[in-house]
Formats: sequence, structure tokens, C-alpha cells
Amino acid sequence: MFTESLTSRWLPATQWERNQWAVTISAALIFAGFTLVMPFLPLYIQMLGVTSPSQVALWAGVVLGISPLLASAVGPLWGRLADRVGLKIMALRITAALFLIWFLTGFSTSIYELFFLRALLGLLGGFNTFSIALVTQLAPKEKAGRLIGTLQATQIFSAAIGPFLGRFLAGWIGIRKTFFITSTLCLLSLLLFLLLYRDRPAGDAPLSKSGVSREHHSFRALLGLPNIFLIACLLFLITAIDRAFAPVIPLFVARLLESTQDVARVAGIIISLAAFAESFAAWYSGRKLVRTAPGRFLLWRLVSGCVVCTVLVLSGSVLQLLSLRVLLALLAGGTLTVAYTVATRVIPATDRAASFGMLSSFAMLGGAAGPMLGGLLASLDIRLVFAVDALLYGLLAGLICRKLGRMGKDGGIPTRGSTSRPDNRMDLPLP
Repeated sequence: MFTESLTSRWLPATQWERNQWAVTISAALIFAGFTLVMPFLPLYIQMLGVTSPSQVALWAGVVLGISPLLASAVGPLWGRLADRVGLKIMALRITAALFLIWFLTGFSTSIYELFFLRALLGLLGGFNTFSIALVTQLAPKEKAGRLIGTLQATQIFSAAIGPFLGRFLAGWIGIRKTFFITSTLCLLSLLLFLLLYRDRPAGDAPLSKSGVSREHHSFRALLGLPNIFLIACLLFLITAIDRAFAPVIPLFVARLLESTQDVARVAGIIISLAAFAESFAAWYSGRKLVRTAPGRFLLWRLVSGCVVCTVLVLSGSVLQLLSLRVLLALLAGGTLTVAYTVATRVIPATDRAASFGMLSSFAMLGGAAGPMLGGLLASLDIRLVFAVDALLYGLLAGLICRKLGRMGKDGGIPTRGSTSRPDNRMDLPLP
């Protein structure tokens, strides 16, 4: 009786809103927990006996890269399983795995144990690949953009404040114990999913015209959905563009300032402010999509990104770099939110987790390719990074103008010369 009274008083009345609470709060906890410890991983590697600076750098790159690499590979497969057994079970599996792995990481005694646990994190974790499928499962179609925007804003914001909290915790309780804090945050996420989240009832499974539950489709068939391959390429390139800035900002600032401490401080400020601006852009984009045609909105943001990156090539002071980087985050940020929202309108409910797992894999691969591309271009000329980013934004804008420029508000694309209302792409059959 007390539990029912507490539920009715403090929780939303509809289940899709409770699901949103569970997923969004869990995303805040998990992403903050990840970034609590990530900045100190090289120091932890030294604690495990790796003393050579070159070896520390090598192992840090391997340990940091193995998890997203494996997660991008197995994410679609876990998604396929989630479509068959239920998203809640998969969410419980992920959060339980995160809790145990981060807890055991705090007891690592060698670099090989750390590498093994980070590999397990990629194979068994992958919350990011499921988060959009989880938050939109029961939600009304018209709410998808707002939910995705809020979720991504929460993820970006939490990832931005995590390093600040981690710096405080590492100095207070030590680096090793900080892993236990991250583990505890993942345990809280597990409890949230256990208590709040509900799957679509089995009797509500989407039916075909024959009245039989529709079968699951291959990944090749999913890529054949209207505009899905274009969205996948968009996710890869936009994430690569964003991540390409990571190695470039400190190097660019170092050319303008002499003090190493000033370089670190200013670069940190630029990166953090850009993250907060991108978080706001994701939140704003999700709400704007309720009343704006996504194709035009997406095109406008890509063109804005092209213009700002072009101006960045000409920047010559720290203030200009700061202003333009934040402006880029505000104008071009939220692009991923728009892309995922468009995808919700064509992805069949029977393949929700597999489809979003596949799309998230493209985004994660872009996240891995971006820093490498940025580093390679910066080795030739730092400003070349901004020029190539501007070119990529321009190419994407051209593609969107051609493919999605006539997209209606509901996600359909009318044919040229048609005056009828666009078809709802959510109801189109798979090819």
C-alpha cells in the first residue's frame, strides 16, 4: 500500500514516462561514472607497474580503445537478442555487468587484468547502443525527438562534469577507490531498471496484415530501410568530426600560449564549454523537432557547421577559438539527435534494439576514427583539421539537401510534383 501510494504520488502516471526516468537517470549515472575514472587511467596504468612513458601511452590507447571497438562490433548482435527476449532483460544484464566489471577493475593487479576487464566491458556492456531503443520503446511517436534530445543532452552533460568530480574524488579517496564509486553508480542504474522500467507487453507486439507477429529482419534489410544507410553514414561522419577536435584543441592552444599550465587550463575550458553547449543543442533540437521538418532542420545545422569550421581555419587567438568552438557546438550540435529521431520513424518495432545497435555502432566507429583522423591531419597542419571538417559538413549538407530536403514533419519524403501529404515512413514495409 505504501509503495503504491509513493508510486502514484512521485512517479509519472504513464509507463513510457517512467521508462524515460529510468533510462535518462541511468544514463546520467553511467556516463558520469565512466568519466570519473577515464582521465586517470594512464596514472592507474603506472600504478599497475608500467613505468616507461612510451609504454604508458601505448597501453592507455589500447585500454581506452578496446571497449568501444568491441562494443561497436557486438552491439547489433546484443540488439538482435534484445528484440527477441526483451529490452528490460538486456538493460539489467548491461547494468549488472557494468557494476561487476568496474568493481573488479578497482582490484586489478596487472595491466593484463585491466585490459581483460576493459575488453569484457566492451563485450558485455554497451549501454549507449541500447539507450535510444530503451527510451523510445513505449513512447508516442511524436515524443521521440524530445526523449532522444533529453537523453543525449544528459549523456553529454554528465560526461562533461565527470572529470571535474573525478579529479576531486581521486585526490580525496585515491584513484583505485574511485572505481568503486563508478561501480556504485552502475548498481543504482540496475535498481532503477529493476523497479521502474517495463517492456512492451507481449500481447501488444506489432502485427502484420495477416495478424501474425512480424518476423525479425536481417541487418542488410534494415540498412535498406528508407534513408537508414544515409543516417548511418551521417552518424559516423558527424561523430568523427566532433571527436577530431579532441587532439587538435590542446595543440592549437599551445601555438598561442607559452605556459604549459595555461595551455592545459585553457584547452580544458574550451573542451568543457563546448560540451555544455552541445548538451544544450541536443536538448533544444529534441524539442524543436516537435514542430519543425527534420530534413530542413538537419540541413540548416550542417550548413552552419560548414560555415563555422571554415571561419575556424582563419582563427588566430584563444578568444576566437573559444567563441567559434562553442558556436559550432550550439549550431551543429544536436545533429545526432535529429538523425536518430528520423530513424525512429522508419525502424520497425520488431527490430528496434537491433537497428539502434547497428546505428550506434556506426557512431562509435566514428568516435574511434575521429581522433586518429584529427591527429593525422594535425601532423601535417593543424588548420587542415578545420578545413577537412568544413568539407565533410558541406558534403553531408549536399547529400541531405538531395535526399531529405523535402522531408515532411512526420518523416515522410514526398515525390517531386506531389501535393499530397507525405506518407508516414514508420508504416512502410521493409524492402
